[in-house]
Amino acid sequence: MCLGLLTPPQEASAEPVASRSPAATPGLQRPSRQEASVEAAPKVPKVEGPAELAGISEARAAKTVRELVALGPRMGGTRSGAAAAKYLEGRFAAMGLGTTRHLGREQWCHQELEWEVTVRIEGEDPYRLQRAWPWGFSPGGEGLSVPLSVGDARSEPGSDRALLTDSYMGVRRKGTPSNVVLVDNANTIDGEWPVCRSLRRRGTQAPAFGISSEEGARIRAAVEDGKEVFLDWSLETEIRQAQPVTVVATLPAAKGAAAGHFLVCAHGDSDSGGPGANDNASGVAIVLEIAAAWSAAIAAGTLEPPPREVRFAVWGSEIASTRAYLESELGEGVLGVMNFDQAGYGSTGQRLHVEPDDLGANAAFIDVAAGVLRKHAGKAGFPERWATNKSLGGTDSYVFSGSRRFRDERLPAVTLYTSAWGQPDEHPATPGMPGESWSERDRVAIDYDRFYHSAGDTPENTTDKEPENMGWCARVGLLATLDYLGSLEAGRSSK
Repeated sequence: MCLGLLTPPQEASAEPVASRSPAATPGLQRPSRQEASVEAAPKVPKVEGPAELAGISEARAAKTVRELVALGPRMGGTRSGAAAAKYLEGRFAAMGLGTTRHLGREQWCHQELEWEVTVRIEGEDPYRLQRAWPWGFSPGGEGLSVPLSVGDARSEPGSDRALLTDSYMGVRRKGTPSNVVLVDNANTIDGEWPVCRSLRRRGTQAPAFGISSEEGARIRAAVEDGKEVFLDWSLETEIRQAQPVTVVATLPAAKGAAAGHFLVCAHGDSDSGGPGANDNASGVAIVLEIAAAWSAAIAAGTLEPPPREVRFAVWGSEIASTRAYLESELGEGVLGVMNFDQAGYGSTGQRLHVEPDDLGANAAFIDVAAGVLRKHAGKAGFPERWATNKSLGGTDSYVFSGSRRFRDERLPAVTLYTSAWGQPDEHPATPGMPGESWSERDRVAIDYDRFYHSAGDTPENTTDKEPENMGWCARVGLLATLDYLGSLEAGRSSK
């Protein structure tokens, strides 16, 4: 989910809506650039429900997340983004599904390849900052025995000194960049992990690294004690203009089916430039699980081909690639959208969310999804608790629901997820909609991910701990889409 990039559409009856847009292995300083291999599927646990659910594997979904994260942040246009596209094509091909590449508009992109920051405090042994994470668009370089100063956001100690600050917005206009900058107060809610941020792409900037609050406190204490502090640092990075690659796989419709396609999607980039396990390798893993289970059931003869074509899209760049698809020939004839974002972990609650329920165009799909959740609540492979909630924005489904055609034709575009953003929140329940399944409140609590957009968004911290979240979303998503497409066909037949 992408904070502050997209405001959801509003209907006359809707309230004003808000916009939302590594425990990693210590020393995760050099993201792996190897290509992930596709191995035999793990054993699938027995799940209560229709036969088509048998092909959904939580263990395989968790493995998919680990393989994607091993490729790098997968930002659109970068080398790890290209590697992820190739990986996806291989996975879909193994299912017997044809794929198409859709290139988005050329954009500036960045990938931080290797880095290391070592602190040398007078009278102490040197040590490496294990949780340091470079800010996007930081220039590459290196420095040895660079003296460090502590200052505020406006401090510019000069090109021969390092700066430790609690707030940073980049070099001021006509300012002189420091040799390197450490920022220790742009962190997760608990202060343990630096949030992944980006520098402006104008003027000359200093390389910047986010560090944890604890790492910053140790350096500050040394400076306050009058000790000299020096940094050794290095950063290898790529900054370039390139086109994000979106991979679209197609599940053909039954013979004689009406035109149009239903879209099952997730953004494939980490969005923030971090590891991106929960946000959003989890969503990609769910899309792959639905595609695998659905295509396998058709091949086995336990399920008929769908009454409409179904496409599985993994966006090269969140929001931007989605918009490019919608405006292209490929995007013509979209009948509805089911999107997955931050769907593999939640910090406080074990539940599944369906959003948004305050757009009239989504009412029929929300009703179908709620029916699936009620029928299977608490059964093996399904969540006991679930909720529908109002428009919060900041994810790919809103690109569609905000478009003229979706508004005019009242087409559904929903997102399924298990956490949103980096801190807990709650919102008014939408009148007449399910809201919280476990209460009669007029509010809906939204679970959060304490590793959101941070260096801590790794499989070890998130999806490896709660792989069942991806299983829930895949099963509910598959059954809801089957039922919804069935209702479209029933409506067509009755005319």
